[in-house]
Order: sequence, then structure tokens, then C-alpha cells
Amino acid sequence: MVKLNLLICGVGGQGIITMGRMLVEASFLSGLKATVAETHGLSQRGGAVNVHVRIGDVYYPLIPVGGADYLIALEAVEALRNIQYANKRTVIILNERVERPVLPKIKVPSLEEVKRALSGLNIISVNADELANKAGNIKAVNAVMIGVLMSKLNGLINEEAVLKVLRNEVNQRAYKLGKEVALAIIESGG
Repeated sequence: MVKLNLLICGVGGQGIITMGRMLVEASFLSGLKATVAETHGLSQRGGAVNVHVRIGDVYYPLIPVGGADYLIALEAVEALRNIQYANKRTVIILNERVERPVLPKIKVPSLEEVKRALSGLNIISVNADELANKAGNIKAVNAVMIGVLMSKLNGLINEEAVLKVLRNEVNQRAYKLGKEVALAIIESGG
């Protein structure tokens, strides 16, 4: 019986909703049941967005508090904002990006402060923005993060299905770079 809970979070414009839909589509193509639920605020203005993706034998779309197997943060501060979904076994996949909110006079923690607050947890930290640029398009950050995630899923979702839903060469290249970097981090014990 398969059951996997993925919470994807970030800010509007990062392709979070698209990432959730791609993971659900790849799950379907892999013969798995999957649901997606989007919760977002002012996403068009850089506001917080999170997407609940549940794969396998699940009957409602929202991940319960403390129930995420993976917390995937396309913006680092959003990992802290959504930490209530994590537990001691949750893998946090962190993009090393901190985005300043549009509201003035708000103190934003640095990347180092975010990492300190998450210390002791199971974190894979990557510079997905840099990898997306290397692949050919900064908007491919979500594809990089899917690659990082797939490095941990041990074939649960068929890789051919993922490559199919990524649809273009830049996204596929970004996915492969994310997976390569994550595998190197995992092999080094980091």
C-alpha cells in the first residue's frame, strides 16, 4: 500500500501549482492514484503558495499537520512558514533562495538563519535557481526540484513519465541537473 505526502511551497510565479500538477500527471502515468490541492494567497504578487500532493491510497486532498513525507520549498523562508507539516522523518528539499516580500519594513531571515532554524532535520539544500539557469531558463526551478525529489523516491514514480510531463528539453535538462546534484549530496552523506 503506497502513501506519499508531498507539500510544495514557495511564492507566486515560481511554478509551484504547475509542479504539483506535473507530479500528479506523472503519478497517473505510473499507475498511481494521486490528488492535488492548491492553497494560495496573493500568488500573482509574490505571495505564499502551497500545494498538497498526495500519492497512493489517500482519500482526501490535504496533508494533515505533521504528515508530510517531503516538504519541497522553492523559496527558503516558505520552508519555515510550512514547518508544521513536517515531522522527524520528513525530508526537506530546500532551494537556497530567499525572496524579499513586496511589503516594506518586514524583516526577512537570511538563508543562513533559515538553515539554522531547520538544523537537526533531514535537509537537501540546492541552489535550484543556479541549476535552472545552467539548464537554460530560470523558470525551470520547479523541474530542478522535481529532479531532487526523484533522487529520493527510488523509482516510485516512473522516470519516463516524469520526463514526458516535463514536455521540453530545457525542463528535462533542469530535472537531470537537479537529480545529479541531489545524488551527489546523498552519496557524500550531506
